[in-house]
Amino acid sequence: MSIWTRWKIAIPLLGLSLLLLVPSVFGAWAWWSVSGPAYKAMTVLICLVVAGCVGLSLSIGLKQTRDVPWLRIGLVVVGMLATCGLAIARNSV
Repeated sequence: MSIWTRWKIAIPLLGLSLLLLVPSVFGAWAWWSVSGPAYKAMTVLICLVVAGCVGLSLSIGLKQTRDVPWLRIGLVVVGMLATCGLAIARNSV
């Protein structure tokens, strides 16, 4: 798989991951003083999962491979879905 093909896969995933990471971190910073401990814990978990998605997206573009990295693509998608589920659960706390 060529470098350009890897980055064509990684750039949209990286963009979506950063689109989730920036508001997560900013929201954690903005609401930290008024949140309860359960809300804070879930916010930190959301930030960690999304940061992992950013790292996996970067690894798709940077790591050389001959095949399509379906496992890493799937892990990024599962991480994004887990983040959405955690956000729903956090709002019910």
